[in-house]
Amino acid sequence: MQATVKRMHAIAASVGVLTVAALSGCGGGSVKAGQVAVKVNKDEITVLQVNEQLSRLPAGIAPDLIEPLKRKVVSALINEQLLVQQAVEHKLDRDPGVILALDSARRKILAQAYVQHVITPQAKPTEQEIRNYYADNPALFSERKVYRLHELTIDANPEQEKAIEALAGSAHSLKQVADYLHEQKISFSAISGVRSAEQLPLAHLPQIAQLKPGGVLAFPNGDNHLSAVEVLAVQSQPVDDKKATPGIEQYLTNRKRDQLAADEMKRLRDAAKVEYMGDFAKYAEDSTGVTKPTSLQANSDGKAAAASTEKGIAALH
Repeated sequence: MQATVKRMHAIAASVGVLTVAALSGCGGGSVKAGQVAVKVNKDEITVLQVNEQLSRLPAGIAPDLIEPLKRKVVSALINEQLLVQQAVEHKLDRDPGVILALDSARRKILAQAYVQHVITPQAKPTEQEIRNYYADNPALFSERKVYRLHELTIDANPEQEKAIEALAGSAHSLKQVADYLHEQKISFSAISGVRSAEQLPLAHLPQIAQLKPGGVLAFPNGDNHLSAVEVLAVQSQPVDDKKATPGIEQYLTNRKRDQLAADEMKRLRDAAKVEYMGDFAKYAEDSTGVTKPTSLQANSDGKAAAASTEKGIAALH
């Protein structure tokens, strides 16, 4: 049984995205979402529950695999319901840890629902924004290249970084940089490989795109880390605007959604009254728009169980 389930998981992961519409059309005849699909002892599993699980599977499933996948989903829901019944029978639904976990899951789902229904619809980019992004990033699209590179990943402090970047700017090969690192006893690792434009750091891609074979560039790559690259060979592989549009749209949507979520979170925190109580009062110093209790309040509240109360959404990510 377990082997069969694992095989079905592998099938679901290897084929593309599955839509509820495609599945509900396979059985010949429509079913209402509230209709009962299966009865498990005294409990019911509805078509809505089945369809919700099916919607999580990927698309483009071959017709001959649809029914086995649908059967697997229904079987998994039955197993889950049987376990739920046993948990309730053993009064685990009253266990403090379980209650906390259920409450935590509920809050996360509600927070994510707010983002999905209120913020995400505002994040869809316009056609003009997509065209502008394509035009503003030729190194990713119209002038896209694939690079064969030597790369050094260097552990360096800020002072060392400046010296290495200056050296790389005048170096004729990456070996000169490596020799300098050996002399200065600066730790580094070296790799070679082929990387396409989108696999390189976006902030430094325009500079890398200007390098000719033999050209060297060094740039920051995280705290106390530096990357130095030498271009060995370049192959042109442009991407036209039609092919690039879906990826650009998704990228711009994600970027705008993150910014909208951050702005909304700031708005909610600024409008909220947040009071840190007891031992948590010290955290108020690092917060904006937060009321810090007086020492008398803190001492008084410290005698009771410490609690942190926030009005609004806990997180927008």
